[in-house]
Amino acid sequence: MRQARHQTETSTGLHVCPECRSRLVQPIRWEQTAERTNWRLWRRCPECGWEAEGVYGEREIDSFDEELDLGAQALNEVLEALERESMENVVESFVKALASDLISADDFARQL
Repeated sequence: MRQARHQTETSTGLHVCPECRSRLVQPIRWEQTAERTNWRLWRRCPECGWEAEGVYGEREIDSFDEELDLGAQALNEVLEALERESMENVVESFVKALASDLISADDFARQL
């Protein structure tokens, strides 16, 4: 595991991979240092496999945390859109099956 390059990373953000420029770098472990205002952070890029550890101040960690929150929010929005689209497809298929008399009350009868 490589040591982090502070100058490059802090100017682009801890979420940016210094190797492949991916914006998907993720924390894999963290711990507070003896100086309570610093954190030791292990990170990994899921696209190229780059890994590093480094010690960062609260401002850098807070900025990284904000980027992670934005990424989680974006993923959640995509998930919700996919769920909505899937449900619309299910409803559409169900309506077509009803209209074609492919579904009857017996399809909902409880099997004992």
